[in-house]
Order: sequence, then structure tokens, then C-alpha cells
Amino acid sequence: MAEAEIETGGVKQTLKDLFAGAAGGVAQVSIQFGAFHWARRQFEARNIASSPSSPGLSYAQFYTSGAFAGLANSFLSGPIEHVRIRLQTQPHDPSKRLYSGPIDCMRKLSAHEGVLAGLYRGQAVTLLREAQAYGVWFLVFEYLMNADAKRNQLDRGLSFAIL
Repeated sequence: MAEAEIETGGVKQTLKDLFAGAAGGVAQVSIQFGAFHWARRQFEARNIASSPSSPGLSYAQFYTSGAFAGLANSFLSGPIEHVRIRLQTQPHDPSKRLYSGPIDCMRKLSAHEGVLAGLYRGQAVTLLREAQAYGVWFLVFEYLMNADAKRNQLDRGLSFAIL
């Protein structure tokens, strides 16, 4: 598969495509964790103000922080997913392709429908998907970390409210 990709686009194009994918992933993860920890700190501050002896987050607050991370991430992931799907579903015959690559796809979508309508088409579904997915992901992660810490009698150095 890699040989066919290199033969089709050459080494330079293959490396360019790999870097573009990796850069998008790094940006998305940075947004996700930045947004999650911002929301988590907001809940912690609120919890400290209402109950100084118990600043820990409830599982509902972890879910909400994760959902916020998903919403923040969707403004980057939505256009990336849209462009990826457009590129993957175009004809495989090079003479019939609609787009020469991701940048060309973004340009054509923006020129034809405008930036918001073109790149952010389907964004409502992306918002719903990302909020739920990241809310559940961060909730389950915290639950499993707490269960493992309890099983191994470890102190995570954090206080948690259960519900």
C-alpha cells in the first residue's frame, strides 16, 4: 500500500500527506486536553467556594468537562472530517477527481459555499457526537483510574466526590 502511494504521489507528496495528518491530530489533542482541564479547574474553583473541604469533582462534572472538550475540539475536527470524507469519497480515477488534495478541497468548498457553509457543513451532528464521545471518554477514564487506585490502595493525590 505504501509503495502504491509513493508511486502515485511520490515521496514528497506522501510525506506531506503524513505530516498534514499528524499536525491535525496534535492540534486536536491540544485543544481537547486544554479545554478539559480549563473546565475541570472551573468546577474545582466552584466546588472550593461552596465546600472548601471537598474540592473534588463529581463524575457528572468530569463528564461535563469532557463534553466541553468535545465541543471545543469540534470547531477543528468538523472541517477536518468534512475534508477527509470528501477526499475519500471522490472518484479514484485521477482524471475524474474533484480535489487534488486537502488544501484544494478547502479552497473549493469555501469558494463555492463560503467558509462557514462549506467547511462547517454537518457541524451540528459533529457537535453532538464530540460532546457525548469526549464526555463519556473522560468520565470512564476517571472512573477506571479511581477503581484502579482503590484496588491497588494508591492515593491519586486528588479528592473526588462520587455523585
